[in-house]
Amino acid sequence: MTLHPSEREQAVEHINGICLRLFDSWCETRSVTPLVYLMHCWPLLDSGTTSIKRLVETLTELKKFHPETLDHGLSPCFAELVDRANEVLVYLPERTRRAANA
Repeated sequence: MTLHPSEREQAVEHINGICLRLFDSWCETRSVTPLVYLMHCWPLLDSGTTSIKRLVETLTELKKFHPETLDHGLSPCFAELVDRANEVLVYLPERTRRAANA
């Protein structure tokens, strides 16, 4: 199953919106470590597989190596971001997935 192009673009826009909320919050609280991780993979260069995959991998590393830096109030937002990005990756056409894994 694949996402219709307009659904995919909406999902990517939603992902960007969540990233912006996290960015604003982490700037306000001067949370440097999460900001460094986020800025490593966002803003997204495009809505392609590579950008989304890099976002998921980077945020997974942040959660794994620096869980203490994640504000518990933002946990649902952070979880939604990772879930949405994974959804976009799961519903990619097979040929796109193969090219991204090459």
